[in-house]
Parts: sequence; structure tokens; C-alpha cells
Amino acid sequence: MQFSSLFFSLVLATAVVAKGDKNSTSTGTKAVTDKSMCKEMSSLNQLVKLASNETKLADKTKNNATKIADIQAKASDASTKLTTMSSNTTLMSTCAVIDAAAKTDDECQSMKSLQKLVSLAGNDTALADKAKNNQTKIDAIKGLATKAQTKLDAMTSNSTLTTACDSIKSSKASKNGTKDAAASASAAGASASSTAKAKSAASMLNARVGLLSSFVLVAAGMMML
Repeated sequence: MQFSSLFFSLVLATAVVAKGDKNSTSTGTKAVTDKSMCKEMSSLNQLVKLASNETKLADKTKNNATKIADIQAKASDASTKLTTMSSNTTLMSTCAVIDAAAKTDDECQSMKSLQKLVSLAGNDTALADKAKNNQTKIDAIKGLATKAQTKLDAMTSNSTLTTACDSIKSSKASKNGTKDAAASASAAGASASSTAKAKSAASMLNARVGLLSSFVLVAAGMMML
């Protein structure tokens, strides 16, 4: 009994340690990457901008002088750190690429949303259902769709943007296809494993039933002696 308890505790401890944090280093801290540094720079910039905008700062802190002073102090430290980080030309170039990619993805999502709005406005049945037959809401949606179409036309005229969006769409579709294939293979493997276990269990059960039958026959024979 003591051996069983010790073994169970050891297995449990091993499972906890093995789980770990995929985004952490062996010291338990998150690994620093270009993406994380660029994200930090963005946060520092936002803090500095907030501290320099008295109106927004007052609104953010609800005119609390202590909080205002605290944010301004942090912004001062942030400004110093930004100066140091900005001197790293390699980092700045990398962040520019990352920021451009993020901006492009946002624009592609915006185009998708605009197209949905235009499509909704052009579908009388769907529009009536969406607005619950409220004419005021229907007219409002159509008005927004008209503006959306103008913006959409301007964005789709940018061949560089549309090509990038098509590339992003294809990339996401490819990743989803790979995930689906992996999930399908995993499910097939699990099914095969389950079938094998079921067959093994059935064989073991049959063997035990056969053995039990033998014992019954032997016992019955002995009682007849």
C-alpha cells in the first residue's frame, strides 16, 4: 500500500513538471522575442502620448492628481527606454515590418466587414430580418452601406492591398486545412486505438469466462465424487 501511494505521488509530480509553460524559458520567465519587444515599444509609446495629452490624461485619471503624477513619472522612464530601444536599427526595421503586416491584416479585415455590410444592404430579405422590419433601421443600414461601398471601392482599387489580402486568405486556409488534416488523422488514430483496446478487452473477457467455466466444471465434478 505504501509503495502504491509513493508511485502515484511520483507520477503526479512528474506530470505537473512536464506540463510546464510553452512560452517560458527554463528559468520560468517568458522568452524575449522581436515581436514582444515591438509590442513593448508600442505600449511605451502609448504611455508617453497619454502623458503628453493633458485632456486625455485628466479624463483617464478623473483629474486625480496622484494618478496623473504617477503616469507622468512612468512616462518619463518609458521615454528614456524608448530612446535606447530606438537606437537599435535592426529592431526598428523588424518592428516596421511587423507593424506593416499587422496594419495590412487590419485593412483586410476592414474590407471583409465592409463587404458584409454592402451585401446585407443589397439583400432585402436579410436586411428586413436584421432590422426586424423597422424601416428607420433599414434606411440607416442602407445609408451606412452606401458610405461603406465608397470606402470599399477605394480600398479594392489598391492592387497591392488586394494581393496581400488574397495571400493572407490563402495562408489562413492552408493552415486550417493542415489543422483539419491533423485532427482527422488524430481522430482516426484514436478510433483505431479504441478498436484495438476493445478487441483486447473482449479477448481477455473471453479468456476469463473460459477459465471460470473450467473451474465450474471441475467443482461440479468434485461434488459428484
